[in-house]
Amino acid sequence: MVVLVALSAAIYAAVLIPFKGGIPIIPGITEIRPANVFPAVFGLMFGPAGAWGSAIGNGLADLMGGTLTWASVSGFFGNFMLGFIPYKLWGAIGLVPAQDMSQNVNSRRKLGAYALVAVVSSAACAMIIAWYLDLIGLIPFAFLAIVITVNNLISQFFLGPPLLLLLYPRVKRWGLIWTDIMKPEEVSGGFFRFAGAALMIVGALGGLGIGLGISTDLYGQHLFGFAAGAKGRAGVWLAVLPFLCLIGIASFMLSGREQFTDENNS
Repeated sequence: MVVLVALSAAIYAAVLIPFKGGIPIIPGITEIRPANVFPAVFGLMFGPAGAWGSAIGNGLADLMGGTLTWASVSGFFGNFMLGFIPYKLWGAIGLVPAQDMSQNVNSRRKLGAYALVAVVSSAACAMIIAWYLDLIGLIPFAFLAIVITVNNLISQFFLGPPLLLLLYPRVKRWGLIWTDIMKPEEVSGGFFRFAGAALMIVGALGGLGIGLGISTDLYGQHLFGFAAGAKGRAGVWLAVLPFLCLIGIASFMLSGREQFTDENNS
């Protein structure tokens, strides 16, 4: 698993770095990122190693690409969740058939599950980064959250399924899927898994929606007494924070044990 962390980080950074000087969306903050497909794919195939590799790889890309700033702190956590949520949610949302938990998109049900984890992880990543950068007064929440969410989803929707279909059978044959390496007792058991999945979805999508609504004055003066502008920024900080806490709580409630099946360990 340690080797897979290093491998995930190296691949992610290697694909991110060339685009640092390519087409910037927000100079020094984000750019066109087709490499954002990797955290979800690595999270599904390599589990926690893929999540840590994505976080470290993003930091390495910022360092080597000359964009390492205080914004990279939120980038670390946002990219970690971009890989962590697909790993944790895959077996907890009821869309993946219990008799085949393999982390692939070789059926309609699994493709639907992949779409859901991609949306939730993209929203969580965007919310974390946008909340922090708005907090330090760098970039408004609404603009950055929309940019990151769309950037993530384009990569994950168009590149993720074909990449998984191509890579998963080969990685499985090499015995490098995380369920082939780890034992069930080495994975946190979690508790109230269905509730944890619900909290994760509500935390990511609800927090993103509330933050966008307040920062764009969509709700006027009626929600939390805040509108757009300086007071709206304070409203975003206060309103989004509980949803960030929900994501943290849900992370401990969810387990990866249900993904261990006879097919996984055969």
